[in-house]
Amino acid sequence: MKKWCLKAAAAATLVLSSAANATGLPVIDVANLVQTTMSAMQSLKDEVYQNTNVVYQYKMMANQLLQATGLDASQLTEQLNAIKGDIGQYEVYGASLKDVYGAVSDNGDYLKRVQSMMISSGKTPAQWFDDQRALLNGGDKTAKNLFNLGATVFKNTQAAAKRRQKIQDQMNLTPTAQATAQTTNQMLDVLASQNSDVLQLMSARAQSDADRDQKVVAVEAEVLNAARQLQADRDQQRQTIMDMK
Repeated sequence: MKKWCLKAAAAATLVLSSAANATGLPVIDVANLVQTTMSAMQSLKDEVYQNTNVVYQYKMMANQLLQATGLDASQLTEQLNAIKGDIGQYEVYGASLKDVYGAVSDNGDYLKRVQSMMISSGKTPAQWFDDQRALLNGGDKTAKNLFNLGATVFKNTQAAAKRRQKIQDQMNLTPTAQATAQTTNQMLDVLASQNSDVLQLMSARAQSDADRDQKVVAVEAEVLNAARQLQADRDQQRQTIMDMK
């Protein structure tokens, strides 16, 4: 297991130096991250296929029970209900798997976009990420939108993976399904780590800056509403005085 994790981590990020760069941030190869994302998608495909087979097998079992003769009616009903319950769980799990696949696909599309921009710039990954941080800190809208898009995509991927994991924890998977799910778990863990590295490389400050901007907008809106209310009160008082005259 440890060897597998080490290999997965190596596939996820290409460490260009044994130490961190001058800014203390990781140095990565985005092309490698795209490949790891594709591997995660393939792992999810395998699990969807395995999950579909399990559902099919349970349905076959239900059909066999319905065609059986000489069984106690109460026992038959109990077994059928148990099988139907398992089918329902696996179908919910299958829907969750498809959601994760879609999220990981978006993840890959975003990384491909970053890779394309990097190649077009003609700069090394380290130089390109340095440029992005400088642009973000300077308030560049394009760089900020790119970061926010990445943050949203990666957040959705992580949320979908957590939902899948929660459903999985509530199920009694077959041994084969459990082994397949374990591989997917490991790939999604690596994916979450690489996403964190990408966001960190782009800007350690961008998210806090975005949060600060939202708070400023909220305060400004509150002040504006208070000013409007004050003006309305003054107008009402003025009208009251005029009516008294």
